Amino acid sequence: MHRSASGRAFLLVLTTGILWGTIGVGAKGVYQMTTLDAVSVTWLRALVAACACIALAGPTLWRGASSATRRDLALMAGLGVVLIVYQWCYLASIDRLGIAQATLIALCVPPVLVAAVSAIFLGETMTPRLLVSLLGALAGTALLVGAPVAGGGPRDGGALLAGVLLGLGSAAGVAGHALGSRTIAGYHDALLPLAIGFPAGTIAFAPVALGRGFSLDQPLIGWLLVLYLGVVPSAIAYLLYQRGLRHLPASTATIITLVEPLTAAVLAWMLFGERLGPLGLLGGGLLLASIVVLSRQSAAPGGQSAAEAIALGE
Repeated sequence: MHRSASGRAFLLVLTTGILWGTIGVGAKGVYQMTTLDAVSVTWLRALVAACACIALAGPTLWRGASSATRRDLALMAGLGVVLIVYQWCYLASIDRLGIAQATLIALCVPPVLVAAVSAIFLGETMTPRLLVSLLGALAGTALLVGAPVAGGGPRDGGALLAGVLLGLGSAAGVAGHALGSRTIAGYHDALLPLAIGFPAGTIAFAPVALGRGFSLDQPLIGWLLVLYLGVVPSAIAYLLYQRGLRHLPASTATIITLVEPLTAAVLAWMLFGERLGPLGLLGGGLLLASIVVLSRQSAAPGGQSAAEAIALGE
C-alpha cells in the first residue's frame, strides 16, 4: 500500500512539473496570436486561477478561512500578491529572452537563493554541498544568460538585460513565496492559500492591468490559451503537487519537478525553433546539476530544510 501511494505521488508530482513546463509555450502562443501583453496575460491568468481555486475549495474555503488566524490570512493574501508579481516577471522575461532561458533562470535560481538567504539570515549551516551548489548555479547562470540562442539571430542588448533582470526578479519572487509559505505549511488545507492568494493577487494587480487597458476582441484560440494557463498549470498543477507531497519527501519532489525546464525547452524547440547554443546548454546543465545536489541536502531538525522549502512555491 505504501509503495502504491508513493507511486501515485511520484506521478502527481511528475505531472505537475510537466504542466508547469507548458506555461512558457502557452504564454508565447498568446503573444503571437493576440494583442495581449505580459501584464494582461498575467492578470487574466490569475483571475481564471482564482475562480478555479474557489470552485475547487467549495464549502471548505469558508471553514478553513474561519479557523485561520488573521496573521495567516494576511500572509496568504500577501503571498498571492507576490505570486502574481513574479508570474508577470516570468512572462515578461519570456517575451525578451525566449522560453528556455527565462524558464531556467526563473526555476533554477530560487532554490539556491532560498538556501543562501536561510544560511545568512536564518542560521542554517553553509555546508560544502550548499557552497558547491551556489557556485555551480552562479556559473551556470552566467553561461546561460551570456549565450546566444542558436539560430535565433542577434538580440537587442537592452532587451536581453531587461529579460535577465525580469527572470531574476521572478526567481526572487519564487524564493520569497517559498520562504513565506514555510510558516503556514501543514497548518491548513493545501487549497486554502491558493483560494485566498489568487483572488488577493488579482485584486491587487487589477489597477495595473485595467489601467493599461486591453482589448477583449481576441481570437478564440487566444482566449482558450489564457483559460488553459489559469486552470491547468496554475490551479490544477498546484493541487496535484500539494497532494503528491503527502507521500514524497520534498527533496524528491524538487528533483522530479526539474522536468519543468526540460519540458519547456523541448516544447520551445518543437513549436518555436528555439535552441540554446553550446554555452547555454552547458550553463543550463550546471544549473540543473546544482539543484540536484542542493535538493539532496539533509533536512534541518524539526522540519524541511530551506532548500526543500522551494517545493511549496513555484
